[in-house]
Amino acid sequence: MPTKPKRKRATTTTPARSPEVLDVQGAAALLTVSADTVYDLFAKGELPGRKVGRKWITTKAAVLRWIESTSGRRQPGPRDMDALTRAMNKGKVRLRPKG
Repeated sequence: MPTKPKRKRATTTTPARSPEVLDVQGAAALLTVSADTVYDLFAKGELPGRKVGRKWITTKAAVLRWIESTSGRRQPGPRDMDALTRAMNKGKVRLRPKG
């Protein structure tokens, strides 16, 4: 009795994703923060991204642009304010009026 030829199993392959497209974990790794932080940034609209189905995605270029655009907007902390106050009291710093 002849035996049936064995059929090869159909393997599902995930389509290759561009290294430029980042999911939440990839963005978190690039920013060195937690995935929860990235979700929060997406939800607030601070980090550029798009929800596709149930997943958030962004691009590496968009994250790098976001880092560059936000790097100069750091809020002064208490130590910065103390240093500024000391410099003002010593006359090393003068404030200019806005205008």
